[in-house]
Amino acid sequence: MSHSSFRRAFSGLCALALIAGSAQADPVAFGTNDVPTLFYISKSSNRDRVDYGIRLDASCRPAPPEAVFPYWRDLEKNPVIVHTMGTFAMMAYGVALQRLERKADTSAEQRLVLKQVDRPIWVTTSKAEDGRCKAVARTKIGAVDRAELLSIYVKLAGPLSVDYIDVKGRNPATGEMLSERIKH
Repeated sequence: MSHSSFRRAFSGLCALALIAGSAQADPVAFGTNDVPTLFYISKSSNRDRVDYGIRLDASCRPAPPEAVFPYWRDLEKNPVIVHTMGTFAMMAYGVALQRLERKADTSAEQRLVLKQVDRPIWVTTSKAEDGRCKAVARTKIGAVDRAELLSIYVKLAGPLSVDYIDVKGRNPATGEMLSERIKH
């Protein structure tokens, strides 16, 4: 994905997010095998964020049809409130495509693309030594392909514009923290 299309995508995302807000909807229920947060998107206007979780079966494989799902984590509330998204927020933060790429007995790889960001993300799921399910999201960050994706931060310049986007993660080979700044 080019830097300009990434910036345009997030400008649209932020405009929709400001319109959508984080008005409360239904609470989010997590299953025993689900991983609540793969990565999240936050913005400079408040501490609230959109987390992306994944629903997994007992073998730690994605549970279709929509295994990866976004939801609001309202950090401005005390206690923190976790809830589903409305229609406008789904337009901004929803998943455009997700497909199972590889499946084994106790692991899998899911490929996804967000609606407003056409940079592919791969989610690898597996069973940990303690028997619990774990998942890691990966995407290109700077020059590192399939870096571990931790978060995306959007610095708003105004109500409908973006100053910059920081894509943050970790190099899986070295453990080094990575940050790619995409400026407007």
